[in-house]
Amino acid sequence: MFKFLETFMVVYKTRSFSLAAQQLFITQPTVSNQIKQLELQLHTELFERKSRREIVPTEAANLLYKRAGKILKNWQDVNDQITRLGAEDNEKVKFGISQTVSRILFAMIANQLVTALPNLDFDVTVSNSEGVLNQLETYKIDIGIIEKPLVTENISRISIGKDQLVKAGVDNGNWITREPGSGIGYYTEQYFREADVQPAKLIHVNNSGLIRRMVAQGVGQALLSDKDLPANVPVESLGEHFVRDFYLLVREESSRDEILNSIIQLIK
Repeated sequence: MFKFLETFMVVYKTRSFSLAAQQLFITQPTVSNQIKQLELQLHTELFERKSRREIVPTEAANLLYKRAGKILKNWQDVNDQITRLGAEDNEKVKFGISQTVSRILFAMIANQLVTALPNLDFDVTVSNSEGVLNQLETYKIDIGIIEKPLVTENISRISIGKDQLVKAGVDNGNWITREPGSGIGYYTEQYFREADVQPAKLIHVNNSGLIRRMVAQGVGQALLSDKDLPANVPVESLGEHFVRDFYLLVREESSRDEILNSIIQLIK
């Protein structure tokens, strides 16, 4: 049931079985089957299939979406409490961060956390920006840190810093970028539109560190943070227009949680 609810929330958000499958790293038939199983358990239809690509949530789906996240959160809390029976009574927080944040920012945050909050336990999951947002909406994490400007209902977005993107690598017509849903992928597509770039070859890689290494080996060009550049490669400034924010994402209901507020203020 809980896995079905997680899948339902992503389908509801994306309005697409195929996009939900991409975000969840499962097949589209698996997504369809899980939604069908949930509909059978609830004895109601959750999505009207208007066409092969278009689905519309029913009134039942709208109601379920408002409650599903809290159901998942309560279940996760019970799991955590059972797991921690007999252990020291430390607070535990789950972070979801983008790959760029993992490479250039989070280590500094982690150092501050262990220094300022020694009784805090925390886990970290690395994903792309949309994956982090999905994890936050489905209560798999408590705090997200990303660089893609995503906006969604009941999630607060707080700017916590700036990052300058530059064009790096050999201009041989080849471009290397991240997968859809990532911050780098988002800004690379924006650059292509604004600069009227049509790559001879476009290579999608779901790992920022690998992109950096490919650029260093002369495979092609990529947009990279100026804080995470390989040595001895051509670099072109893109100016203030490609200065992006790092965003702290929290559920609005988290404002009532004392420990989460302490972490938010520390990060800010």
